[in-house]
Amino acid sequence: MDNQCPTNAGMITPMNKKTYCPVTLEPELEEEAALLTPVQRLDLARKFERWSRQLRVSAVILKRVYGPKPQPSLKVLTRRRLVLN
Repeated sequence: MDNQCPTNAGMITPMNKKTYCPVTLEPELEEEAALLTPVQRLDLARKFERWSRQLRVSAVILKRVYGPKPQPSLKVLTRRRLVLN
């Protein structure tokens, strides 16, 4: 395990008492999380997960409401009515 630091579910894990594993975040996310403690980061992650679920559900609903309307299907006719045609 030379120069490799194990991670525990994305959390920073100490390699020894003085150094920590580097964590690379996307630049936008780093701006948001730069001054947050680990507990605050977990709270923010939970909030983002909740928001992402809400966004997915609302997208499905809006897609149904504003999406293209399905073509009406033809009625199934009984044999007796088919004979009349």
